[in-house]
Amino acid sequence: MKKNMWGAFFLFCLLLIGGCTPVSSSGEKDKDALMQYYLNSEETKLVTETFETEKTQAADQVAAMEENISSQKSTKERVALLPEDISILECRLENHQLILNLNSAYRNMDKTREILVRAGLVKSFVQLENVDEVLIQVEGLGLKNSDGQDVGPMDTKDFVETEGREIDAYQYGTFTLYFANAEGDGLIREVRKVYYSTSVPMEREVVELLVQGPSTEGAQATMPSNLGILSVNLSDGIAYVNLDNTFVSEALALPDELIIYSLVNSLVEGSGVERVQISVNGETNVSFRNTVDLNQFFEENLALVEEMDE
Repeated sequence: MKKNMWGAFFLFCLLLIGGCTPVSSSGEKDKDALMQYYLNSEETKLVTETFETEKTQAADQVAAMEENISSQKSTKERVALLPEDISILECRLENHQLILNLNSAYRNMDKTREILVRAGLVKSFVQLENVDEVLIQVEGLGLKNSDGQDVGPMDTKDFVETEGREIDAYQYGTFTLYFANAEGDGLIREVRKVYYSTSVPMEREVVELLVQGPSTEGAQATMPSNLGILSVNLSDGIAYVNLDNTFVSEALALPDELIIYSLVNSLVEGSGVERVQISVNGETNVSFRNTVDLNQFFEENLALVEEMDE
């Protein structure tokens, strides 16, 4: 899927209040937890209220959500997601992609407000059955970034959420991640462009994205999907990564060095990290699968990386 491109690196948008996500921990959509999105009174982040509909068919649910967004009214406590001069011209579902066509006034929003609106629209519709991604158009033309490139379809992976914490705003960043190749004998690069929390260190977001897994076809995850990230801290160029016992007890069926250097290379790439120390439940005196001593500082190892054809 084509990921969003945005010229300004630090653009703020916002997220729902923590714990209100309509997607369950298993990744399945929760029909009983639909949300509608507003802006808070300061227009600095998204807030949610329960959205109820008796519709069960996909097209009917989409129509109900469209009507709800279009009819929102601002109050002292909250601001309607769409400004008064912006309207939805067309809303249609094609092969699990929702195409949302807005009028030309959408282009007149300032960048900060537009990112907020974009996040609210995407999060509103991907809750619904059979909606996997949202493509926003303006007068029939796709959104473009400041470089003239298409933004493309969006889903929740374009807005990194950190479970269990309230997030006030996003910034947009580019991450180079390393996952196992299809054969499991090397690492491949994956460049991920996402909005991530301004309240969480960038190094932690790297680990969050690794746990989330790859989006590149043929790539394999290197971290268990239920891995607990206890802490990630950066000091004097060293990233201290503290993981729960899942890192050892449920390690994936890959060579040890691929798992270790998937994490290390991803943290070193494009950041201020020079070396990485890995601990398990706060302990560094641990042997990873009885072969790799974690009581050391790991440096980047690009010899494991498989070069991909452009």
